[in-house]
Amino acid sequence: MTHRPKGRMCAGCVRRDRDCSALPFAQMRPIGKDLDGTIIVKCEWHEPRPQ
Repeated sequence: MTHRPKGRMCAGCVRRDRDCSALPFAQMRPIGKDLDGTIIVKCEWHEPRPQ
């Protein structure tokens, strides 16, 4: 895996229990990089959970 969504986005998403591994993360906007070189992206499928 070379790209992954920001974890905080996943935790607050209505789809957090869904397996999103097939989403095209490599095509999403990069917002950072992990120490191991994995690119962190802003997930375009993120939908905030109601508070």
